[in-house]
Amino acid sequence: MGERFDNVFVTPQGYKAFLATGTWPDKTMFIMEVRWSASKGSINKVGHYQEGLVGMEAHVKDESRFPGKWEFFGFSSTAQTGKPQGAKSSCQTCHATNGAVDNTFVQFYPTLLPVAKAKGTLKPGVVN
Repeated sequence: MGERFDNVFVTPQGYKAFLATGTWPDKTMFIMEVRWSASKGSINKVGHYQEGLVGMEAHVKDESRFPGKWEFFGFSSTAQTGKPQGAKSSCQTCHATNGAVDNTFVQFYPTLLPVAKAKGTLKPGVVN
């Protein structure tokens, strides 16, 4: 097993609202696509590039549907639908404890962290 790339996508309306408010609105959805990392292929002799799909996850905010407001759905590399991971899943527990803004890891995104800092929406003690 090699290193992986995590690509995270968010709904456009959620992203626009975050830029304006520093928080994620209800019905925001993130998709994380995990891909294998490769190197020394073709003309790329020193860097890393993405290859085959490992799997996908969705992180969905739906305040009326999920007791903790958020739910994770896991997809295998061939699945057409995701399975809810539940309120006590390791993903949910980690995000609830360590997420910088509303159960999300804004602290790892250099385009989002300054917005949360400026809007004052960072969870105390999560980001140095």
